[in-house]
Amino acid sequence: MIKNSILVKISTIFFLSLFLLVMFFSVLLDHQSERNLENMKQRQIQSVNYLLVMYRNNVQPGDIEEYFNNFGLKKVTSKHLRTSVLERGVVIFQKLSPISRFSSIVYNDRYYLFIDNFESSVLLESQDYKNFNESLWFVFAIALLILLYMYVSIFRSIAPLKTLSSQIRRFASGDLQIECKSNSHDEIGEVANEFDRAAKKIRDLIGARQLFLRTIMHELKTPIGKGRIITEMLEDETAKKRLVGVFERLDLLIAEFSKIEQIASERCELHLQEVALSNVVDQALDLLMLDAKKREEQIKIEGEFDFLVTVDFDLMALAIKNLMDNALKHSLDHTLFLRSKEQTLVVANKGEALKMGINEYFQPFVSGSKACGSSLGLGLYIVQNILRQHGLEAAYTYEEGLHQFSIDFSKGARG
Repeated sequence: MIKNSILVKISTIFFLSLFLLVMFFSVLLDHQSERNLENMKQRQIQSVNYLLVMYRNNVQPGDIEEYFNNFGLKKVTSKHLRTSVLERGVVIFQKLSPISRFSSIVYNDRYYLFIDNFESSVLLESQDYKNFNESLWFVFAIALLILLYMYVSIFRSIAPLKTLSSQIRRFASGDLQIECKSNSHDEIGEVANEFDRAAKKIRDLIGARQLFLRTIMHELKTPIGKGRIITEMLEDETAKKRLVGVFERLDLLIAEFSKIEQIASERCELHLQEVALSNVVDQALDLLMLDAKKREEQIKIEGEFDFLVTVDFDLMALAIKNLMDNALKHSLDHTLFLRSKEQTLVVANKGEALKMGINEYFQPFVSGSKACGSSLGLGLYIVQNILRQHGLEAAYTYEEGLHQFSIDFSKGARG
C-alpha cells in the first residue's frame, strides 16, 4: 500500500478517532465512577443516620431489608462474596450506635454497607452503579458501531479506485477494451462512469480513423495495380522504368502509412531481433529509393556498421530512413553524412541553424512557416516514436553549420 494513499490517511484518521473515543469514555467512566461512588457513600450515610433517628424516636421499620432497598442497598446472599468483602474490602467509615455498628466498605470499586448488631449481621450492596455502567457502556457501543460503520462505508466507497486505477493503466498501455462502469452514485462512481464513456468514445474515434485509413489505402491500391499493369505494356524502356519506380514509391508510401497509423495509436508490437546495424542501414537506404548515381553523390558513409543491435528490423529501418530523408531535404548541398562511432549512428547534414527548439520539430506536421524550409511533416515525429518504443532517443547537436542526429544503440533493449 502506498504511504500517501487515501486509504492510509483514512485508516490513520479512524484509528486516531478510535483512540480518542476510548480515551474519552475511559476518562468519563473514571470521573462518573468517582461521583457515583461518592453518591453511594452519601446514601449509605443517609440511610444509617435516618435509621438511627427512627430508633431514637422509638420508630422501627417494619422490614429492615425493604427499608434499605429504598436507599438502593440490597442484601448480599453469596457467602463467597460476603467473605471476600469482609476480608479484603477497605473500610471507608464506621459508625457505632447503641443498636449496631455500621461499616462502609469499598471492594472492587463497589460500595457495601455492613451492619453488625453483635447478635446478627448483614452485608448490603449498593445498586446504583449498575444502571450507570450499563448506560455508559451502551452509549460507548453505539458510538463505536457508528465509527466502524463510517469507516467501512468510506473504505467500500474508495475501494473501486484500485480497480479504476488498474483500468486506466491498461487503457494507457494500449488496451482499449476496458470497462469500468459503476453502480455507485457517489463521486467515485461518477468518475468511473465518465471515464468509461470517454474510453468508449475514444475507441469509436480510433475505429473510425482506422476504417477511414484502411479504406483509403485499399482504394489507392486498385489504381496503383492497374497503373503497374499498363506500365508493363509500354515499349519505351526509360518511361517504363520511371513509371515503375513511381508506382513502387506509392506502394511503399501506403505501407508506411499503415506503419505510421499503428505507431501513432501505439498498437505496433515490436518484433525484436539481433541484427547487424549495416543490414538495417542498407534497408533504410533501399527505402529512400535513390538510384545508384544519386546514392553515391548524395550519401557519404564513414565508418563501419557491423556491430549488432537488438531492434525491430522494419521499424528501425523506417526510422533511419526518415532521418536520412529529412537530412537530404534540408541539406544546403543535398548531401548527408552517415557515420558510426562505437555503437552510435550519426546522421548529419549542412544547414542553417534552427529557428526553434529541437523539440518543436519532433511534433507532427511542423509547418514551413515555423521551420526552416519546407514542411517537416511526420518524419521526425515517427522517428521519435519508434526510438521511444525501443528505449532509445535521437540526440541532436548543431556545430559549425552541421546538423547531427545520433542514436546510441548501447542504451537500447537487448535480446
